[in-house]
Amino acid sequence: MITAVSTLSAGAVTGGFAFWGTGRQAREQAQQAREERAEQRATRQREVRRDVYVRFLDLAVQVDQHMDFIWIEPGPSITAEKIEQMVELTRQLWKALPAVLLEGPPAVAEAARAFAGAVAEECDTLEEIAGNTGEHPLYVTSDGFTSLTDQRVNTQRRFIETARETLGGHLAPLDSQA
Repeated sequence: MITAVSTLSAGAVTGGFAFWGTGRQAREQAQQAREERAEQRATRQREVRRDVYVRFLDLAVQVDQHMDFIWIEPGPSITAEKIEQMVELTRQLWKALPAVLLEGPPAVAEAARAFAGAVAEECDTLEEIAGNTGEHPLYVTSDGFTSLTDQRVNTQRRFIETARETLGGHLAPLDSQA
């Protein structure tokens, strides 16, 4: 009888340890699965943000090229078609803005909004001068050229730096890549 009781006791103790060990192992596996899912969500969010930011920046580069062309090219080269292309690219940039605002974070959204606003202001000025008066914008407003292009460049730079930081921050700032 003593042997039977000790065997049962040993079985209960062993079973208790096995139950405790299995429970601990299940909790660890559940925690590890939660961490993996969180990491996968974060990775997907970074990828979506990156795609949205790249689309926005691609449009920004296209707008930059058109605006720079209009500011710098000789007067006869500035056609109504070039002005309309710039206006259309500005519209597309504004259409891409809500995706950046949705994906965030707020710092990137604000930088994108500031850039789009600077582009719109410059576009309106260029359209009014080159499109309506037919005169070359540099002849009409050389001070405007400096302030508008500086504002566009600075707000674009802020957007890029903020987006880089959001996506991982592992890239060097634009100033150090010269």
